[in-house]
Amino acid sequence: LVREMPLDAQHRLQVESIQLQIRKDKAEGLQPFLVIASAGTTDTGAIDPLAEIASLAQKEGLWFHIDAAYGGFFMLLDQIKPLFKGIEQADSLVVDPHKGLFLPYGTGAVLVKDKSAVLHSNYYRANYMLDAIDDSLPVNPADVSPELTKHFRGLRIWLPLQLHGIEPFQACLEEKIYLTQYFREGLADLGFELGPEPDLTVSYFWYPAKETDINVFNEELMARIQKDGRVFLSSTRLDGRFVIRMAILSFRTKLETVDRALDMIRDILNELKKEGLT
Repeated sequence: LVREMPLDAQHRLQVESIQLQIRKDKAEGLQPFLVIASAGTTDTGAIDPLAEIASLAQKEGLWFHIDAAYGGFFMLLDQIKPLFKGIEQADSLVVDPHKGLFLPYGTGAVLVKDKSAVLHSNYYRANYMLDAIDDSLPVNPADVSPELTKHFRGLRIWLPLQLHGIEPFQACLEEKIYLTQYFREGLADLGFELGPEPDLTVSYFWYPAKETDINVFNEELMARIQKDGRVFLSSTRLDGRFVIRMAILSFRTKLETVDRALDMIRDILNELKKEGLT
């Protein structure tokens, strides 16, 4: 069974709800074994209370996994790092350098604290592999991953860091934080309602139409944004509300990109106002 937990107003997991669900499951004869938190959700970029969840997982004997695919590398910023308190207590976590380090697509990593757990999960022997077995050798990479033969993806991470150091990556991440705030301020000036203050660089917004159903209006706004195509935005649905989503992370996204997006949204909004749809 997979249990989906309720979120708070900031779209974060609630530790009390997880604890209550664990008690209910145990009372029904079930044995919870895994809890998954996010360090930057896809929908809203929220960071769950990692330290509190880690303490609960340890108390209940659960494996604690963190999805930090999008948000993990924002830990490199001093002003953001406190939000990740507790991530070091994870049993496993996933990070995507092709997102937060702006590296080529397909550069992802799963980090597992207990090496023996990885070996136990992936170790495989067959008759045709006898010639490769030698207990004196170091751990074979084929035994710690679903892949037997794999690309040298680690080079894509190691080489840029060796050549450039960490500072350019920190600067680029910090730029995305500032651009997100700038975009939200521009949207507020246009009369949009905004989601909660984002932890990272994903945020959402909607226009409070008065003459048309709000969801219908924003769906039409989104359709026209996609048709215009000057800048790509996406949408999601939160608590029954259709909202437009911005995710600022590409290394190509600069101030002029955000200004272009605001100009596009302003132009389309003016069109809709002329048509009397607002």
